[in-house]
Amino acid sequence: MRNKGFLIKCFIVYLIFTSGCGFIAWRDGPYKGKVIDAETGKPLEGVVVLGVWYKELPSPGGTVGSYFDAQETVTNKNGDFKVKGLGLQIFSTVSEMHVLIFKAGYEYVGPGLWESLKLDGGLMKKKVAWEGEKAIIPLRKLTMEERNKSETFPSSPPTEAPEEKIRLMMKEIHRERQERGLE
Repeated sequence: MRNKGFLIKCFIVYLIFTSGCGFIAWRDGPYKGKVIDAETGKPLEGVVVLGVWYKELPSPGGTVGSYFDAQETVTNKNGDFKVKGLGLQIFSTVSEMHVLIFKAGYEYVGPGLWESLKLDGGLMKKKVAWEGEKAIIPLRKLTMEERNKSETFPSSPPTEAPEEKIRLMMKEIHRERQERGLE
């Protein structure tokens, strides 16, 4: 009986010390949204949405992140998308999803935390509308002049990500580079 009490106390101490390093339990995803043309309000088909997760580990200099997983999808004819997420996380040090949204010829969103879409001045200059948990994300079509001047070319997905996890995003980035005459 004394061993059982000791184990319970050890477990409680463990929970206290590790609670700052992650969450005890949380559900990641699904992440739902709709991408629309900022000027016309019409849905955009074929927009790549890439979700990336990082493990966050404490260090003396602050939190250090390392690649954990990635999932990508494209918007359908209605502009809708869904990223499954990682599901139930227990004693996890995995961060919430970082998102990158891109279609050749349009401004891009990210990379940044999904939750920052809810903040003014977050990932987007224009406010993202929300229908419950579904983000309505407006993308502005860029002129070729804007595209060529732009320093806001989407950053590449994490180099640690396996090719099969980022194939759609890399294809769309390649398409943008071709249209701009960079390849």
